This record gives sequence, C-alpha cells and structure tokens, in this order.
Amino acid sequence: MKNVKILIIGLGSIGKRHLKNLIYLGYNDIVLVRRNGLVLPDFPNLKTYATINKACENNNFTHVIISTPTSMHFDNFTKISKFEIKNIYIEKPITNEVDKAIEIEEITLNKNLNVSVGFDLHFDLGLNKVKDLLEKGIVGNVCSFQVEVGQYLPDWRPNQDYRLGMSAKKELGGGVMLDLIHEFDYVNWLFGPIDSIFGLNTQISNLDIETEDVSINLVKTKKGVLGVVYLDYLQKTLSRNCKIVGDNGSIFWNYKESTVEWFTHKNQSVKKFEYKDYERNNRFISILKSFMESSLTSKDSRLSNIENSIKSLNLVSHAKESNINNKNFKL
Repeated sequence: MKNVKILIIGLGSIGKRHLKNLIYLGYNDIVLVRRNGLVLPDFPNLKTYATINKACENNNFTHVIISTPTSMHFDNFTKISKFEIKNIYIEKPITNEVDKAIEIEEITLNKNLNVSVGFDLHFDLGLNKVKDLLEKGIVGNVCSFQVEVGQYLPDWRPNQDYRLGMSAKKELGGGVMLDLIHEFDYVNWLFGPIDSIFGLNTQISNLDIETEDVSINLVKTKKGVLGVVYLDYLQKTLSRNCKIVGDNGSIFWNYKESTVEWFTHKNQSVKKFEYKDYERNNRFISILKSFMESSLTSKDSRLSNIENSIKSLNLVSHAKESNINNKNFKL
C-alpha cells in the first residue's frame, strides 16, 4: 500500500501470523525485528534487524506491531515511542504489570499516539452476536454468567517444547491468566464495568511449568451481576464457551462449534446463529485490517484501547492478589 511502511517486532507464532496476514491484505513494505537478526527463511526479501533502534534509524515507519513475549511489551513500546511513529499495535495482554500499562497510557496520551491492543475475540462473529442480543435485551436483565476456556498447553504450539515457551515462564509473563486474558477482557466488554473479584489459581497438574495452570474467579459487576471465569491449560479437547442467564431467558456461546443459541421464557424454542465457515484466522485478518485503517479520529469500536486493556489486566492482577491474600478485591 502506498506510503505505508510497517515494522513487526517479534516473529514467534503470532508475529508470523500477522506478517502473513498483512501480506494477504496487500501490505508489502514490511521490516522485521528479531533478536537474532536473522532473515526469515520463508521471507528472504524482507529486511531484518536485531534491534528496534537500528530498524528505526534506517527507516521511516507508519505502523508498528509488537508481538514479542508479554514481559517485553513495555520495553518495546518505550523504545518505539521515541521515534515519530503514530500507529502502534500491541499484542494482548498490553503488558504483564499494571503500573507499566499505565505508563504506556501516559506516553500514548502525551505523544498523541494511535494505539490498539490485540484482543481479537472482539472480532469473533459469535461474541458479536451475543453482544447484539444483550444490547437488544432479548433475555431481559442479565443475572449471571459462566465463562470457561481450557486447552492442553503442550498442544498449543506443536513444533515447540511447551516447557521452554512463554506460557511456562513467570519472567516472560506466562501463566493461564495472562495467556487467556481474552476471557477477562470480554467479560468487561460484555458485562462491565466490574465491581469486585475473588480468585483462586494454582499450578496443580503434572505439567512442567512455573506458572498457574488452573484459575477460577468469581466476579460481580457494578450492576450486581454475578459471574464465574474459569481457565485451564489442561483440557485435551478445547473447551471455550459462555453461558448467560437473564431474567427472561438464556444465551449460550460455543466457540468450538461456532454457534450462539438462545431462548426466552415466553418462547422456549431454541434459536441458533451459526458461523462455521468463519475460520479462526479471519479474526486476525479483521483486527489487522481495522487497525491499519484506523486513526485517532476514526476507529473501529471493536478495537480494544489502552484503557480497556488496563481494566482486563487489573482483573488478572487483583485475582492473583485475591488468591494470595484469600480475600475479595474491590476494583
């Protein structure tokens, strides 16, 4: 695309996905930063640098995508913010510490940057259908919800030893709560703001990791709605769903089956929305397309901003504090 030059920092699985999707969308002027500085074998024509400073000193970028391990996001962002690059996409979670996320927000405001955070589930057709049903009040007032996600960690990246990856390491910002922060994020997105959280988390399985592999959290919204958020690294068959109970009916989203079902007290016949032809990668394409077309004055409402990303990180942080102190935390 004319006058667009993109820098991708970090070429792990998600960085490579973003690279391929950008090329699919027609963006070809792309530069890479990898810690080893080596050219990607599949993309030998793309200029590759070992450091952010070297890349930015030799190029004028319009857009940057940060897709390094979570613990590196803050350092990557602060280095990028020293150059005149207005459009920045940070993979979720924004960082692994709330204080650092707040500093990112301050820099963004001071420099008038256009920053989006990669919560791609905002682009899932099913969750958008759920949001539409809730906004239309189809099941009346929401009274409770149950959110679950579980998938066996060794299966996540078949070509990588799970024990060596980010998920297994505390220092890299791993653990099921940050890895699967999507669930905390969409709870805020659909039902927020959240008033309080009580969390329990532990490393209990035979997985050889330093981080928590099971997390169970009880939340209460400002409107008094009660919810449970459950996450694990353990289920061999992926489970990802959300059940919402209203005073006039219920809604059930099944990620794996790509369906949303709902019924009301007056009409017990189940209605169904299916989107089985919508592949997982379509979400990543959609969120990148929206980011690339966004600006400070015009932005897709599904793109997560820093403020909402901090809310999600706050939920995780306070849930961990709750586990340590064995008490409910007000937000």
